[in-house]
Amino acid sequence: MATIQNPKSATTVFLDQPPSCLEFCPEAPDYFIVGTYLLSESKTDQGEIEQKKTGSLQLWKLDPVSKALSQIQRIDLPYAVFDLHFHPRQKDLFAIASSVGTVALFQVNPSDPASNPITQLWSKQVHEDPSIPTLFLAWAPQNWFPRPADGFAVTFSDSRTAVFGTQGDIRDEVAEWGTFEAKQMIEVWFVALASMTSPVDDHKTQIPFMFTGNDFGSLHTRRLDGSAEIDDDEHVSPMLLEHDDRARHHTAGVTAILPLPVPMVDDAPILLTGSYDEGLRVYHATRRGEVLAEQGLDGGVWRLQPLETKVMMAMDAGNASVTQFLVLASCMHAGTRVVQVSLKESGGSSEWEIEVLAKFTEHESMNYASGFWDSGAQRKSKSEFLVVSSSFYDRRLCVWTANV
Repeated sequence: MATIQNPKSATTVFLDQPPSCLEFCPEAPDYFIVGTYLLSESKTDQGEIEQKKTGSLQLWKLDPVSKALSQIQRIDLPYAVFDLHFHPRQKDLFAIASSVGTVALFQVNPSDPASNPITQLWSKQVHEDPSIPTLFLAWAPQNWFPRPADGFAVTFSDSRTAVFGTQGDIRDEVAEWGTFEAKQMIEVWFVALASMTSPVDDHKTQIPFMFTGNDFGSLHTRRLDGSAEIDDDEHVSPMLLEHDDRARHHTAGVTAILPLPVPMVDDAPILLTGSYDEGLRVYHATRRGEVLAEQGLDGGVWRLQPLETKVMMAMDAGNASVTQFLVLASCMHAGTRVVQVSLKESGGSSEWEIEVLAKFTEHESMNYASGFWDSGAQRKSKSEFLVVSSSFYDRRLCVWTANV
């Protein structure tokens, strides 16, 4: 086992509001966007305490050589930003989930920083009650819908998950295409949409899945029938299989779900999950669920971001292979971790392992968001990752490097 690195920050800046989410711009990797969440309290004439949630979107530039940070644009918003994700294919677009039950779509063009690079394209009320916040947003993979379409899923604090989409241009507008209600009123912290490969037909079959995690520690799996014929007024495939693991394996809320790009095992997907209980787990999403590997990360695992995947063949071991997934984990009060998740396969058997490679611990409050600079050939080496991580209450952005 390698020595765990403890990198130090090269740059630290402090924001004017608490950062709740951040993501680098795929089209312009030196730039990233931060969403903020500010809770303000005031006292009425009657002596009652009123709370107000506001936020902002902030465009920042990272100099990958000097590690300096500079703010390019700031947009004040009349609501807090809970989540932010760039579109997986139209990479100059990103959407945010808000504290007032809305989703807003933005376009960013950092090539002319003298202008206002971020422009809003639309905002949609995705929950009829503006007091119910939109907690998380996940874009749909390219072939997730039964017909050519584009869209996303969102989760809410009242247990609902909803799917919105369009068969036209996502920049124009979207419509609600389906809702999934839970039996209990509880926050659904996370949703992941995935098209998983089946070992049948030489891994050519793509099966659409929806995974959600709630505050009770339950992981809910919905398998859709992508091959079913649907009517013209239907847009989401019918449910083929649905099960909830009833919090058998997570002792607190499920806050991150990362479907791993490996074939299903016994007709069930393999996931990486994070939880408030500080555990990172390789999870086999069968009806009852099964934990294949587990590692404590010292803090609640709020977000997981894939960094890199490596596949290595052992020439002298007879069909043996090792697949390694490098993952960046935002771990709430414990800071940020770089983790290696390994699948070792040999002679028809498989074994999963989790190893912490680096710990960044300079944050003095909740690390809800981290991201890494990904500019391919410009990286000094394939083993070096330049990271920007944040912490909420102390409003801190840190730049640091891990060599893994």
